Amino acid sequence: MQPKDIKPIIKPFSIPEKSDFDILIVDDEFVNRFLLKDILEQDGYRTHEANNGTEALAAAINNKTDLILMDIMMPDMDGYETCRRLKEDPCTANIPVIFVTALTDTENLVKGFSVGAEDYLGKPIKDGEVKARVQTHLKLKAAMDKISHYNEELEQVVAESSKELIRTERQAAFGQLIQGIVHNLKGPLTTIRGSAQACRATLRMIRTEIDEAGETPLPDNPKITKLTDGAIKAIDLSETASTRLTEMINSLMSKSSADQASKPERLDLNTIVRSELNFMEGDLHFKHHIKKNIELTPSPLPIMAIAPEIAQVFNNIIGNAIDAMHGNVDQAISISTTKKNRYASLSISDTGNGIAPDNLNRIFDPFFTTKPKHNNDTPQKKGPIGTGLGLYMCMRSIKTINGDIVVESKPGSGTTFKIKIPLAEPIDIS
Repeated sequence: MQPKDIKPIIKPFSIPEKSDFDILIVDDEFVNRFLLKDILEQDGYRTHEANNGTEALAAAINNKTDLILMDIMMPDMDGYETCRRLKEDPCTANIPVIFVTALTDTENLVKGFSVGAEDYLGKPIKDGEVKARVQTHLKLKAAMDKISHYNEELEQVVAESSKELIRTERQAAFGQLIQGIVHNLKGPLTTIRGSAQACRATLRMIRTEIDEAGETPLPDNPKITKLTDGAIKAIDLSETASTRLTEMINSLMSKSSADQASKPERLDLNTIVRSELNFMEGDLHFKHHIKKNIELTPSPLPIMAIAPEIAQVFNNIIGNAIDAMHGNVDQAISISTTKKNRYASLSISDTGNGIAPDNLNRIFDPFFTTKPKHNNDTPQKKGPIGTGLGLYMCMRSIKTINGDIVVESKPGSGTTFKIKIPLAEPIDIS
């Protein structure tokens, strides 16, 4: 099954406005600085100035600087030495430097490029040449900055994907371990339940035989009646508990087997929802402090999907709903499924604080989160944390099976996630 309309990790590249760029002008001559400043500011750029190389080094670090226009011949520290120091400092190494000089012979140009300069402008200064060179190098810098940012995001995606792969492999191994453990538990539980049934039958038989033997009738022997009634109630309780534990073990074995699936298969969306809700009951806060309104279609909703991926989507959205209600007095989650045309729909609503309009269109972007991110170096405040990848991965999983997720939210009124998945084709029984 091919992915459909999966949102790319990176967005189309765009050049910032000229007013977003800051240019540092370095020259010991006021007139030269004034001319360059006038040309650049009339063209829409922001500028700041330095009289010499020492001031330029400080200004480049202390101010936002996107480009440096620098004279070569300056007292104390010339342009070559200033440029070399700028390129050696990691904080300023990526700022492009354009020499503004009358020294345009090959030897000086080669020396300028050797210390890290990107380009040069000859004197006397020409308006058109200044604007063209500046615009070209700012575009290049913006592109390089964006590429660097993309690389950082891709490195994070790879790192998180590696963690997810390791987690999946561990889950598979853990699932196999659970299957072995719970399989071994089923034997003793069956023995316990069978023994309880035998004990109950024996007690009832004893009471019947006492009555038929003509010995002291049980109604006239309250002590025996009380003891046998208490024993039968205890046996009933043990049998009920062992039956429930057996059901839980069967559910764990079923989930463990499903979690190891890696290919799309025919599933019932309602069954997945019920199974995950039962599994999440292990969280006491979810079980006791969150009101749950569940309305599932009476008939199955067959879909073609990978069970653990759909389960993870459900878990992520439920987890986000719980985080959104953190600290609220009234916490409720509404879950419903419907069937419309050829699609199965799953709706999950919470009574949280809602999502701000500015954030609503960004929640599926990778690494976007309104929650604090986990940091191993600093202690975390109490409350939800996030990586910004949960909803992104949800969207990818649903898009892969040609489905979609839409979000409706209003600050102060909670949030609703609506998941739409194509129904599986009917089984041909002809």
